Amino acid sequence: MSEKPTASLSAARRLLSFARAHWRMAAVQLVLAILGTCLIIVFPGVVQWFVDDIIPRKDVSGIWKAGGLAVGAFFLREFLFYVRTRVNSVFEQRMIFDLRGQLHRKIARLPLNWFDRQSTGDILTRMADDVPATQRVILEGIEQGLTSILQIVISAVVMFQTNAQFALIVMVPTPFIAAGGWLFARWIAPRAKEAREASSHMNSLLHDTITGIRQIKSYTAEDTKQEDFNTASRSLSQSQQKLMTAWAVYSPLMGFFGSFGLVLLLGIGAYGAIQGEITTGELFKFIFLLGFFFEPIARLHGVNQTMVTGLASAERVFKILDQEGEEDLERGRTLVQARGDIEFRNVTFGYAEDKPVLHGLNLRVQPRQTVAIVGATGSGKSTLFQLLTRFYEPQSGSLLLDGAPIADYSRISLRDSLAYVTQDAFLFAGTIHDNLRLGKHDATDAEMWEALKLACAEDFVRRHPQGLQAQVGERGVMLSGGERQRIAMARAFLKNAPILLLDEATSAVDTKSEQLIQQALETLRQDRTCLVIAHRLSTVVSADVIYVMRQGEVLAHGRHEELVQTCGYYRELASLALL
Repeated sequence: MSEKPTASLSAARRLLSFARAHWRMAAVQLVLAILGTCLIIVFPGVVQWFVDDIIPRKDVSGIWKAGGLAVGAFFLREFLFYVRTRVNSVFEQRMIFDLRGQLHRKIARLPLNWFDRQSTGDILTRMADDVPATQRVILEGIEQGLTSILQIVISAVVMFQTNAQFALIVMVPTPFIAAGGWLFARWIAPRAKEAREASSHMNSLLHDTITGIRQIKSYTAEDTKQEDFNTASRSLSQSQQKLMTAWAVYSPLMGFFGSFGLVLLLGIGAYGAIQGEITTGELFKFIFLLGFFFEPIARLHGVNQTMVTGLASAERVFKILDQEGEEDLERGRTLVQARGDIEFRNVTFGYAEDKPVLHGLNLRVQPRQTVAIVGATGSGKSTLFQLLTRFYEPQSGSLLLDGAPIADYSRISLRDSLAYVTQDAFLFAGTIHDNLRLGKHDATDAEMWEALKLACAEDFVRRHPQGLQAQVGERGVMLSGGERQRIAMARAFLKNAPILLLDEATSAVDTKSEQLIQQALETLRQDRTCLVIAHRLSTVVSADVIYVMRQGEVLAHGRHEELVQTCGYYRELASLALL
């Protein structure tokens, strides 16, 4: 059981270090909490004043003085609570903003091989659920935990000043309550983490259902997916029930110890009043002070639960923040103007180390050439682009750009020199204008229309009533496949990078649009290097060089006419239209 508390303690220390950036607001909260908590001693003193002095002496004027003092103390305490709540709200949102921003920055810079092993739903859960739960550790610690401890200390000090002997007796249950809280934290921590993981798994299934709803419906898999979701939901329910069972045992047990202390005070206090060891007013004062003493202890039970679950979430957040291998976009020398001289030299690579996709591959692209890469599915064509963009790094061999290893260039300048259109044209939810701005952030409308024209997308965009402001829907669902592909191509044209990567970019357009795009490509490739992965014969026949790939190796290269004569595999692909 020692490993888990150690991990939680480490997470708590890191959160305190993280909150240090907002120490001024934390200090203001602390001061307000101290002032507000100190005011609790006023009312018990007023009660003793009434019982021991005002009532026996029948001092009517004293009623107004004591009552005014009590009302003033209550008003000031609630006003300080109001100010503290406002400060706490700002503190909370700033912490969430900072932590969420750090997490998003980390996620955006992690290498793609990390995403290959993660579910989208789990990442979303950590961002949407775990971050707010994490920051509650600090906020509950200051807002509830610290103020509760202050109230306990102040109440105890006043009780000891009033009558030390009685204070010791009525505080007998306190060690049992403290031990119960410590045992509860150790007992509940693994169950809290289990609940967070179960929630993450359920959210992952829900995300898959939403994004894959068309596939689910087309395969009438609604019932199957419902069973999977019910299984995950049941697991989450069971985890939550374990948490609530632990809370159901812990909370009433601690409440009993507090109530026992109050009954103990009444019994011993009544006996002391009868024996003349304590005045009636002091007894009433003790009763109120004991209430103020045990009431924050009850609050601390809730804080304890929040802290345990929050630290479980914190561990999940820090697990991402501690991931190694973050992409350093700035490291390396700046690639100012790429000529487009690309060489794969004996490159070996696999997404899993024991399963290579490329085997000692050699490939050369001259500046301003159009090179087509063909081969059957799974031959490693798209992997070349993944390496060229440095989404992944070769396991052996070298990849050169303009005579220098691409690892020498900063990722940001390298990728600024590339315009990449993937086979699955991804559009972000928003407008056509928003998606085009990804290619050039400061692009004018005129530049956007020119790019759309080059990609043969101008006509259908102009026909839309909203034009550039037309909504495309999530992942571009409101557009046809061909329209999405052409918007993606327009985005690449707008970037106007010296190297153009087209991964089956014309696969989703009709024949007429493809012919128009080929004309645009003829213009574009005159002053830039262009690598094209394509299955259509019409796309590759005009290339300067065609590389034929099979099972991660280059089988042959040359022009179309040469390969038809010299490469049987290429001739077979061409005859079967499998390019």
